[in-house]
Amino acid sequence: MKKTKDTDYLHISARIRCIEGQLLTNAQRTRLAEAASAEEAAKILTDQGWPDFDWRDMNALEEVIRARRQQVTELLYEHIPVPELIGVFRLKYDYHNIKAVLKGEAQNVDPSHLLSDSALIPPKELQRMMREKEYEAMAPVMAKAVEEASELLARTADPQLSDMVLDRAEQWQALTMAQETGSDFLQGYVSRQIDCNNLRTAVRLTRMGKGLDYMARAISQGGKVPVEVFYHPEGMTPEWLEHTLAGTVLAPALPSAKAALEGEGFARLDKACDDILIEYARGARFVPFGEQTVIAYLLANEAEFSAVRTILAGKNAGLSSEKIVERLRESYVV
Repeated sequence: MKKTKDTDYLHISARIRCIEGQLLTNAQRTRLAEAASAEEAAKILTDQGWPDFDWRDMNALEEVIRARRQQVTELLYEHIPVPELIGVFRLKYDYHNIKAVLKGEAQNVDPSHLLSDSALIPPKELQRMMREKEYEAMAPVMAKAVEEASELLARTADPQLSDMVLDRAEQWQALTMAQETGSDFLQGYVSRQIDCNNLRTAVRLTRMGKGLDYMARAISQGGKVPVEVFYHPEGMTPEWLEHTLAGTVLAPALPSAKAALEGEGFARLDKACDDILIEYARGARFVPFGEQTVIAYLLANEAEFSAVRTILAGKNAGLSSEKIVERLRESYVV
């Protein structure tokens, strides 16, 4: 990886500062959620610069999101001195595609319509590689995970087990890629993402009554919180979480994690974890130029896509504005 300086990001940082004002603020998201209908929400989006689309068709919305994501990616690739930074965020689509292909093979169905072209490996090439078992072009950690997940799915017919293998590999590969970029900010983000995923996974598995062996398969190394926290021999309890998570990066999610362990749904915990990550990204707003600006802008766009998806899906499902607002994550733009 070539050595870069903050000043190498002057141009792209200036471009981002000019256009990040187009992102939806918390108030604008709330206005969307409080719209009288999905049709009105779509009109508000159009007024904010989004293209027209059929608000009744979530697939049409996904096409709009795909196109907008592609525009952001192309802009950054054109001006960023270290394109590998972007690759860290595209990696999740590779693993999404791998899961879809494996499950398609197991069920003897064509998964092509489920594959994302935002991945680093083109979907058709990935299908060919997996069909012919040619994994040489994959990173070693990905290739090993594909082989293990494939064998596990064939032997157990349990997609949850194969997904756990792939999820751990994805997180480890993302952390490795972040380290190779030399960006402390990106490494901090990926580590926090691992912590959040570990917390959500541990709480869900505890609620399901899974044992330590199962938990150890699912928890990933690389976060800032020791993995032992998540598979404590005496079992994860609200009291244990209070004792171990206070003062850590996961402290803001502690109340919702305890509530989930005590029987509440997981939506509040998922939101708390996502808010931890966007709050971390917000730190880049105080950096005049550097890779932090690029990383935060990528995250801000993904957070906006998620919010729009939540609002339109909720409106089409007939949810109240209050219920939709409850599900919205924090915005990068306050």
